[in-house]
Amino acid sequence: MQLSAQQRYATLQVMGTRLWVPRFQLQGAAASSVCDWPAPAKQLSARERLLQQQALAAPSSSATAPVTPTPQQPPIASPLPTNFQAPPVKLPPQPLVQQQATQPVAALLPLQANVWLLANGWQLVLENTNGSLGLQEVDVRLLHNLLIALYPGGLGIITQQVFSWPLPGVPVAVGDEGELSMALQAFLTGARLQGVQLGGCLVFGERLFNLMNNNINLPRLFASPSLAELQQNPAAKQAFWQQAGSSGLRAAFASSPVTF
Repeated sequence: MQLSAQQRYATLQVMGTRLWVPRFQLQGAAASSVCDWPAPAKQLSARERLLQQQALAAPSSSATAPVTPTPQQPPIASPLPTNFQAPPVKLPPQPLVQQQATQPVAALLPLQANVWLLANGWQLVLENTNGSLGLQEVDVRLLHNLLIALYPGGLGIITQQVFSWPLPGVPVAVGDEGELSMALQAFLTGARLQGVQLGGCLVFGERLFNLMNNNINLPRLFASPSLAELQQNPAAKQAFWQQAGSSGLRAAFASSPVTF
């Protein structure tokens, strides 16, 4: 999948990559000790290429002519008696060929997530399912009450950003969830967080947590149901609060000092 230069620049900018170099040394570019470019391939002259072609086209002197086998007379078959009956031929059982139905590859649904950086160095990553870029008022009220319960002294919000995938104008392979996972993790650990010591990450939504769970560069992750499920299901809210105590989320969150 080839991307235009404009699409590559847009992808690098969204992923937080500001310093980059071309994969190969451009023509006329000076050598640099910072860039680990591969050594350029040796260019053959026209005479060397002609000698190689002649060596490949020359027949091998050690090849021998094929030996024609002497034809043999077929054996003369004796006549069968008039009352001879051939035995029935038993064929081996043929295995049943099971045709595997081709499962269509489902296209990945777009993903939007709100990312909050709190004053104690924690990140809140919230899957947005309402179709808008921001959170609704009921979502903000629920988060406010949750933060007061987790950090009684109160916390400020340092930054609020929105992750949106796929990027406009960038083609995406059908079913390529690995590309989505890498784009999300690059957004959460990009250049905007250079020098920031993250204390932990609370992820709202099962899909988001599965995409982030296998990345070793992210801080310790804690899972939570989505905001919609917490609002619609009181039992889910109670189960999350109990799990927050047993998993160490409440203790780790409350013990993180304010660093901003």
